[in-house]
Amino acid sequence: MHLHSFTIARLAIELREKGNSIAQKQLIQAFTTDKDSLVLSFEPITLKISFFKGEALFQTPDESKLQKKNRLLCFKELTENDCYVEDIITYPFDRLFQIKFSNGYSLYFLLFGRFSQVGLYKEGTLISHFPAKSKDVDVTAYKRANALAICNSLDSEIPFIKQLRFLNTDQKQELESLDFSTVSIEKKAELLNKLREKYLHGISYISKVEKSYKLSYSPSEEDVTSFDNTIEALDNFSRLYISHKVFNETKSSYLGVLNKELKSLKTKQKSLTKKLDSLSNASTYKQKADLLMAYLHLVPSGASSIELDNFEGTAKVSISLNKMLSPQANAERFYRKSKNESKQVDFVLKNLDQLKSKISQKETEIKSFGELESFKDIVKTAQAKPTKSDVRLPYRKLMLDGYEIRIGRGAKDNDELLRSYTSKNDIWLHAKNVSGSHVIIRNPSKKEVSMTLIEKAAQIAAYYSKAKTESLAVVMYTERKFVRKPKGATPGLVKVDKEETILVEPKNY
Repeated sequence: MHLHSFTIARLAIELREKGNSIAQKQLIQAFTTDKDSLVLSFEPITLKISFFKGEALFQTPDESKLQKKNRLLCFKELTENDCYVEDIITYPFDRLFQIKFSNGYSLYFLLFGRFSQVGLYKEGTLISHFPAKSKDVDVTAYKRANALAICNSLDSEIPFIKQLRFLNTDQKQELESLDFSTVSIEKKAELLNKLREKYLHGISYISKVEKSYKLSYSPSEEDVTSFDNTIEALDNFSRLYISHKVFNETKSSYLGVLNKELKSLKTKQKSLTKKLDSLSNASTYKQKADLLMAYLHLVPSGASSIELDNFEGTAKVSISLNKMLSPQANAERFYRKSKNESKQVDFVLKNLDQLKSKISQKETEIKSFGELESFKDIVKTAQAKPTKSDVRLPYRKLMLDGYEIRIGRGAKDNDELLRSYTSKNDIWLHAKNVSGSHVIIRNPSKKEVSMTLIEKAAQIAAYYSKAKTESLAVVMYTERKFVRKPKGATPGLVKVDKEETILVEPKNY
């Protein structure tokens, strides 16, 4: 808490008596340009009070450099009829001060941490306050009590030090070291007065402690700078405090994004590792096909499943069958699937290698970002736009016969591919009556696309569909302009107004 009662008193006294005195001066304008900052422009000085992260921070900006547009005027009653500052009133042992104006209005600066506000009152009645959502405060409850009155009001059932809310932690510890809790009421008052006298005079120090800034009245090894003027000290402290908070929040926010990305990569790695273990431990399609061929005489026609001994004779292998197929046809089906099984293992291993590399890169990025100490570098890194290579496209692509082929990655990606990455003269293909990827033959030059290329693209469409394990599949194709997305349709679903079909063997290129 940098705004304890003695700092507030020093601020009020300087506004009343020293070079920046506003006594007998007019308030030219009171305005805000955002919900958290209030500007009071007096004749000799401009005060800006920022209500920032639970603190009220005073600054003295150059009024000519402040934002001119979108100023919302506040406390208009104080800028009319040649009204001027009549007095600045301090409250010796409380966290507030009052600027009294000649027209009977008063501005109360109620500086109670996260409940801080500036309120306009007339004869103790609240007229308006800033920030707008502040709670109403009855200022008549605050008295300009002296030290003896404060000490007499302390509740003996509650630790005395805890009741001195107008002091900061250092000041409370200082009183505690002087046996404040055990001495008489008169001695308590004497100690409070001595403490106040000490903090009302002397030099202000701004120090950096544990990567945070602190305003104090005692020199230390961590001091950044010192001031004999409280207004100047508060101005410099506020600038350092705000910039430091913004720096930390920006850095923390972006580190959170990076760590979330790292967590996502590790989750994918865990999932792929589990899938690889499953592929490695399961009985392979080839093994099942070999067993069926070896024991054809034991497999009854029309069976939906069968258990056969493995070739080592050490375990039973359970095999699900298509009862509409003969035992030999079932074996042939498993042989076809075995080709894809080895491809799956290769695919998983390839992706695991890529993920391992990405995880290493992300960990290095997090470490490097965590070591940045310049706000400029933080912002530059956090706001850097991803390159095209970093952007995830909704399709995979390859080149065939000089044409680019785009293959949708999933249902939502199919929609995005169709909406944003095609033109009306492209050729659209999709396996008929089964779910699968949209396949696009890009044709920006509007040339006639050969049937040879359409057949190859159709094979790809069949391969990236539920028909990939079939020996032959029907694929429909048409120009992109005849394909549309019905309103409210589920992801991936489209309506085709004109189509042709082709029968192909599923194949990837």
